[in-house]
Amino acid sequence: MAYPRKQIQDTGTGMTSLPGHVSESGRLSLPAELRRAVGLERGGPVRIELVDGSLRIRTMHEIKQRIRSLARETGLSEKASVADFLDWRANARAEEADRD
Repeated sequence: MAYPRKQIQDTGTGMTSLPGHVSESGRLSLPAELRRAVGLERGGPVRIELVDGSLRIRTMHEIKQRIRSLARETGLSEKASVADFLDWRANARAEEADRD
């Protein structure tokens, strides 16, 4: 028997919402619709962050794209190493923390 596909719901905040489940052992089951939406149909590496009390899951592809974008915006993509870029980001975060 085929089960009907769950519909991804827009919460009105630009985010989507579907029910999921965390087992007693801590395994998180992501609905297929969400995996498809972010290119994880067959699984893959992700980064899980705690942001303001909420879990945020990002694909490594998304993270790499963001790093490349930041490098292009700063002009570092043509002349700097990854280490240079990471140092630049650490300094930028420290400056942001000083302003808060």
